[in-house]
Amino acid sequence: MVELVFVAGMILLLSGSMFQLMRTITKTFKHSQNKLDILQTTRIIMSGIRNELRNAANKPQSYPDEDGRERLSIPLSDTEVVQYCFDKDSRRLYRGKKSDMGARDPSLSEMRPFLFNDGQILAFEYDSSYRDSNAFVESELALNSKVWFKVSMKILYTEKFAELKQAEKDEILKNPDADPRVKAFFMMITPRKVNWLLQATQ
Repeated sequence: MVELVFVAGMILLLSGSMFQLMRTITKTFKHSQNKLDILQTTRIIMSGIRNELRNAANKPQSYPDEDGRERLSIPLSDTEVVQYCFDKDSRRLYRGKKSDMGARDPSLSEMRPFLFNDGQILAFEYDSSYRDSNAFVESELALNSKVWFKVSMKILYTEKFAELKQAEKDEILKNPDADPRVKAFFMMITPRKVNWLLQATQ
């Protein structure tokens, strides 16, 4: 009887240990998969914007729309303009097209959202060297180039945003830079085409 109780206890102990081990492995795998998905989506976004900015046929423009959302329009030709729009409320990034710079901006329903979990993108910012004279000086000193674009994103580079507790969400949104799970990605781009650079720097 004592031996039977001892064996049953050992089986329960080993089963509990194996369960905890499998649970830890599954959680670690899921966490790593989330980070890989987030990194891959970030690379896709950055790569697309980089190629479009480098091949811009005319000066890209950044401006707020009637709802206060920041729009980035990149003219690839006289008949094709790619537009990005970041919705701060849902923290989602959208991409759409319009025929020319003077055409009506597409609504969010007409644009394609990137395949990020809702709220994963905390910030999407765009800057250019031709906004003021100080930026030109910075560009000349740092890159020896008169025109550059800087695109930066802040990403919750860990668990899915929807799976976090409300207190964690509020804390991250309140001060994202203080949270180690938030990573900043940015790139500096110099356009290939030079036909509009002189005008852009004047």
